[in-house]
Amino acid sequence: MIRSRAVPTNGLSPVYDETGAVSARFLLWLTVENGGVPGNRVASSAYASHERCTLDLVEGVVERLAALGWIAVHNDSGAVPPSVSPTVTGLDEARAWDEAYADRETRRRYAKEALFAWWDRAGQHHNGESNAEDFIWGPEAFYCGRQLAFENLEYAKDHLDLPAPVHVGADDRSAGVFLPFEQLARLVQASRPDLSESGSEVRQVRELADALTDASRGGATPDASTLERFLRHSRDLVQSGSR
Repeated sequence: MIRSRAVPTNGLSPVYDETGAVSARFLLWLTVENGGVPGNRVASSAYASHERCTLDLVEGVVERLAALGWIAVHNDSGAVPPSVSPTVTGLDEARAWDEAYADRETRRRYAKEALFAWWDRAGQHHNGESNAEDFIWGPEAFYCGRQLAFENLEYAKDHLDLPAPVHVGADDRSAGVFLPFEQLARLVQASRPDLSESGSEVRQVRELADALTDASRGGATPDASTLERFLRHSRDLVQSGSR
């Protein structure tokens, strides 16, 4: 019996790293190529030209999906990467992704979290200059193996109010658009409506932001370890909302 699930049940999708994003797309591609039949083999090497990626990346994808039990690996032909087929569990997961992606509110919630994760990965807090539209081409923009529509990006931009280029600091003494520590803390809090404002996780972000702001306004250079803790905790708090 196929289990019905409204959302994916593991950390692979949504996922922000390259191999994970490609893995989700690979599984959906495989279910189409083999007709959705468990055991029906497909040459995994064919995905390299389909995705325009390397065979090494395909090998990593095959290893990852096999470890999850979503595909079966067939080594008898000696092909590298090997032929594979989806398992019943893998087909079940792909159906769950179909259901999750079809839900507009789920996509919107993911888009907000993913835009913030992209902004952090792209190094916007290290004087990088990049338009938020570039997000749509990053691995974060793929949810349940599918690329988010532009309307999802527009929604995320409108609700996060994330400017670009962005610099994190206490004031606007440098060139570019500034995102004060306090504003970043508010963005983090807004991205996690499921958490109480008085909760320890949200409170820690605000306290770190206040400490960095006070130090900067007092003329001191923000402590590097405090800044690293602030950025790391902000990132982790936002990303944990997608799991």
